Amino acid sequence: MTSSSSTTAVRVMSLATAGYAAYCLVKPEHLRKALGSDDPMWDTVARVFGVRDLAISAVGVLGSPTAARASLAIRTAIDFGDAALLGLTVDGEASTKAVATAGGWGLLNLGVLRRSR
Repeated sequence: MTSSSSTTAVRVMSLATAGYAAYCLVKPEHLRKALGSDDPMWDTVARVFGVRDLAISAVGVLGSPTAARASLAIRTAIDFGDAALLGLTVDGEASTKAVATAGGWGLLNLGVLRRSR
């Protein structure tokens, strides 16, 4: 992958994360519903995800190529951390969905990150 195309791929992943972050802030109940929970605490968790993901995405979209790549590396670690923590926190099918979603994003980010070297 060329330097320009690898930076573009990193920025595209950051834009995708920003899109999800905005969704978390506009419709925080999506996480609670996806987990099959009635606990409004999950709405707060979604909002936390939104703020956190917007901040890291801003660096990925607006920062230098080096900063964008660092942002994606941090994002990758966060996704794997989310997968582990959600997997330990929720039960049953909701756990499987949460781990698959967060872990899937982590793997996707990792793939882009590896290709951007």
